Amino acid sequence: MIGLRSALSELAWPSVMTDHSAMLMALLRQYDVSQWWTAEQLQEAQFLQLSQLAEHAFRTVPFHAERLRDAGFVSGMKMTPQIWSRLPILTRDNVRDAEKKLRATSYPETFGETSWANSGGSTGIPVRVLKSGMDGVMWQAAHLRELEWNGIDFSLEIANLRGAASYLKALSQNPGAFEDLGGLILADWGHPAALLRETGRMGLLEPTLPLATQAEYLMKRRPGYLIMRPSGLRLILGHFREMGLTLDSLRSVWTMSESVDESLRELCREVFGCPVISSYSSNETGYIAIQCPDATNYHAVSESVLVEIIDQHGNPCKPGEIGRVLVTPLHNYAMPLLRYQVGDEAEVGPPCPCGRGLPSLTRIVGRIEDYLTLRSGEKKRVHAEHYRISAIRAVREFQLVQTSFETIELRLVVSRALDADEREELDDVLRSAFEAYLKWSVVFVDSLPRTSAGKLMQFISEV
Repeated sequence: MIGLRSALSELAWPSVMTDHSAMLMALLRQYDVSQWWTAEQLQEAQFLQLSQLAEHAFRTVPFHAERLRDAGFVSGMKMTPQIWSRLPILTRDNVRDAEKKLRATSYPETFGETSWANSGGSTGIPVRVLKSGMDGVMWQAAHLRELEWNGIDFSLEIANLRGAASYLKALSQNPGAFEDLGGLILADWGHPAALLRETGRMGLLEPTLPLATQAEYLMKRRPGYLIMRPSGLRLILGHFREMGLTLDSLRSVWTMSESVDESLRELCREVFGCPVISSYSSNETGYIAIQCPDATNYHAVSESVLVEIIDQHGNPCKPGEIGRVLVTPLHNYAMPLLRYQVGDEAEVGPPCPCGRGLPSLTRIVGRIEDYLTLRSGEKKRVHAEHYRISAIRAVREFQLVQTSFETIELRLVVSRALDADEREELDDVLRSAFEAYLKWSVVFVDSLPRTSAGKLMQFISEV
């Protein structure tokens, strides 16, 4: 942004390393101002940043230089929306296959040391991206904005059920940690929160442990906040409801990696008496959007990324329309990702009543691969009423799997046998969604597979 660029340029990287908190505080002060800019002010500021990023990519990244030249960009010129729209989309295949050509041949020292970020491959195409230290700082600043927006009480304990990676990392980096009920207790929340505030403890627990163990842990620790994936949250909520348990210590549940629907929000309010706070991010790009503190729509983190939602013809989607998500991180000069297609679809929202000028997304719909494939080659969006499936109390998890051009299965994990009314409800959902295209069946399973990153995919095509 205009003010953000000058603020960043005044902080050389060595001082960032020794006074990391000063940079984060400066960014948060900037965010307090820029969130209220108009859409026009935000676009002007973003294109100033894009001009600098494009110039850097033009000079140092062979892959982008040719594309920028073909789109009409000339070194020293200002990037315009017209030139930007002519720039080809960067796909995951591009990032995987042209990785070396996407790395900058030179790099500003003030942007810090580089490191690799790996995607979990939930779209079937795992990639890795070289990221700048400054890019990591922007991620941390966005996380702190999320905490501030939601009035988080830093003194409370967090229960973190994200999985093995965070557990093992914490175990290796926190020699003072101690174990409790099969989990690991850390002295504070870690970076970036603990850099700026005195925080409560953080408890880490494996989400693969039995639900009874997870429940016992939460009941004893009584955390103020809970972090976990939506699919795991649905399971633990079902267990608490079935056992007649409650956890009135919770202020909110924070989710990541998977989409959150209204049925999960309602279930969390019913069982835990608190809201779900979700965000939208990827390892390759960092934070993309954060849930509005006054509603359930998301705001793009425009200070650190340019977010575009485009239709099948490449045109910007209007409010209410669903399209592909393109993300351009504005501070990754080590391996610039210009108009990177993250593999998701989202619905554009109208201007938010909260008054923030940050672009609004009504919801993250799913992956661009979430389409049925008919024998004719035609693609149909998967549109089953998920909230009606999850509203059945015995359903713990579910997944739709297209097994052939003519058939689709609804795979269910349940806590008991379904009664006749519940089976009829499922049949009605499937009939409404697929009767015109496919034969459907309901299959009961003991568990559903996760991706290597631990995500539960709601739709899988075996075609």
